[in-house]
Amino acid sequence: MKLSVLLPVKDQSAKLLGNLRDHILPYFDKQGIVYDVLICYDGSNESERKLMEDGVKDLPAHVKLLPYEDKKGKGHNVKKAMLASESDYVLFMDADLATRLDIFDKIKEDLGNADCYIASRDVEGSEYGIKQPLLRRLNHWGCRKVVSWMFKMKTIRDSQCGYKCIRTTLAKKYVPLSIIDGFAFDVEMLYFLTLNGYTVKELPAFWSDDPDSSVGGVFSTAKRFYGDLRRIKKNKKNYILGGNDNAH
Repeated sequence: MKLSVLLPVKDQSAKLLGNLRDHILPYFDKQGIVYDVLICYDGSNESERKLMEDGVKDLPAHVKLLPYEDKKGKGHNVKKAMLASESDYVLFMDADLATRLDIFDKIKEDLGNADCYIASRDVEGSEYGIKQPLLRRLNHWGCRKVVSWMFKMKTIRDSQCGYKCIRTTLAKKYVPLSIIDGFAFDVEMLYFLTLNGYTVKELPAFWSDDPDSSVGGVFSTAKRFYGDLRRIKKNKKNYILGGNDNAH
C-alpha cells in the first residue's frame, strides 16, 4: 500500500515547513508504509512562494512541490494534488495540523473496510484542544444543520474537518465531475461518494483551533460556502456515475 499525503496551503509556508520537519515526516516515517508528500500552494503570494520553494529543497525527495498556478481555493489545491497522486490512497490535511496526526493509526488498522475515512469533531470520542471563537462555533453548528438538511447524508456529522483519506481511484473519478474550488468541496466529495453508494467512515478527532488560519472572515466565507452548497445540490445528476464507472 502506498499513501500520498496531500497538503494544500496558502500563505502559511513557514508553518507548513516547520510541521513537516517536526511532525509530519517523523510520524509517517514510523508507519512502515511507502508514502510521498504532495504540496499544492496555488494562490499564495510571491514571498510565501519563495519561502516554500527554498524550504522544500532541504527536505527529502519524497516531499514534492507541485508547479505553481495562480488559482485560489482549498478545493482546487486538494483536487490538483489528487490528480498528481500515483498512490493507492490519498490523505489530505490542513497545514496547521488542527487535527492530530495520529488519527491515521485508526485509519491504517481499518483500511479496506471503507472507501473514505473522515475525521470528525462531532462524534462520540472526539476531543477539543483549543476551541474556536464563539462565532466560528456557531457557524460550524449552522453548517452541520444545513448540510444535513440539504444532502441527507445520514452517516456524516462533520463534513468540514480537514482530515480525510480516500481511495485514489475514487478521488480521480470525483475530480472531473467537481465544480467547487472553495471550502464546500468537502461536501461535494462526500455527496459524490454517497450518491454512488461508496462507504464513508467517520472517526473521532482530537482537534485544536489555529488562530493563524488562512480562512477569511466568517460572514464572507459563510456566504460563499452556502452559495456553493446550492450549486452542489443543483448539480446532483452530474455526480452520479454510470455503467463501468461505478464499479466498486
